[in-house]
Amino acid sequence: MKAPGPENLSPQAHLNSKENLNFEEIEVFNRLTRVELTEEERRLAVTPIETAQDERRLMAIHFHPEWTPIEFIEARLKRAFPKADDTLIIPTQHNQIMTMGPWAGVEADVFSPSLSQKIQLLIHFKSSALTKAGPLMEMMERTFSYRALQLLDVIEALSMPDSEIQKELLKTGLAGQALEIASQYALKVAGLVESQKILGSQRSVMLKNRLLSDFIQALGKDLPPSLMGEVLSLIKLIKGIVKKRLRPTCFFSAQEVIEEARSIDAGVVIPHPPVFWPVLLDDLDVDGWEVWNPSTPSHAVFLINCLSRAPKGRRPLLAFMGDDTHMSSKIRPKMLDDKVGSESEIGFQHPWFDAKVQQALKAAGQSRERTMDEYRSRLS
Repeated sequence: MKAPGPENLSPQAHLNSKENLNFEEIEVFNRLTRVELTEEERRLAVTPIETAQDERRLMAIHFHPEWTPIEFIEARLKRAFPKADDTLIIPTQHNQIMTMGPWAGVEADVFSPSLSQKIQLLIHFKSSALTKAGPLMEMMERTFSYRALQLLDVIEALSMPDSEIQKELLKTGLAGQALEIASQYALKVAGLVESQKILGSQRSVMLKNRLLSDFIQALGKDLPPSLMGEVLSLIKLIKGIVKKRLRPTCFFSAQEVIEEARSIDAGVVIPHPPVFWPVLLDDLDVDGWEVWNPSTPSHAVFLINCLSRAPKGRRPLLAFMGDDTHMSSKIRPKMLDDKVGSESEIGFQHPWFDAKVQQALKAAGQSRERTMDEYRSRLS
């Protein structure tokens, strides 16, 4: 399989447009892509939406600090769990290895050859292993760079729609003024990405597909609501087409990434498996599955039962739950695409204490305590 390389990461020359950029456009773009926190955002970052005053155990092995400094996460957790003295806290940024105290982690996009699609893996290891994690770090850096450019793929599709896209636009009636406006703004964003040198910088984490929609909404206040709706619908349509064209073979395979993870004694967990069910039959060398995640909240008992019947592999499978908290939903809620993130909180996985879930866990020989204790020993 061909791994993503520099030749795959260069935007097309026609995207490097810097024409007609005014002060307001530059200011809006910088505001939408800034990673520095305001005073209010600092306050929100350290203020949990939920607390467990008497809880002694704290497990958080699937959450995303994004651009929130780790010290703010630590302060937030101290307020949320003031008495916790038995902890396993590991950040899992998308394709970016991060450390927090003795632990390091990442949520990796990988390719499943048997499914012919992208899946995800949570990888956790001791921070001290970073000195020998060079190959894994390079894998993640290249994957992150590839994913960061999906926005430019959307821009390219808007500014130079091919025959398939033109056909879809004609079906929807969005190929007229809406396309012209979206294309103009798209080229401005491309020019700003280049002129602000976003790629490869800390701000590259902000290069998400929704950036274009946010940019247009901030600057297009004089557009009639109906036309703005058409522009946003068009962008959503193009995003869908671009995502379907995502080249999974540009990702490293699940097996390649797992082998590198195991070489540094890392643990591997399959997150939110309902998103890609068949991977559970792939006999991957993993430590367990997430049986609950806010994005797939209705399958906990079913997944626990499946876990108990899964073939016994290299080591017993463990039941995990991930709150999957994204800190952007806490400090910049207006940037949130849906309500899932606003309801989650780092370290809180309430189904552990649900009566039906507890019954299933007990029957399967699983528990939060067992997962914490055994997984921690595997990572040591």
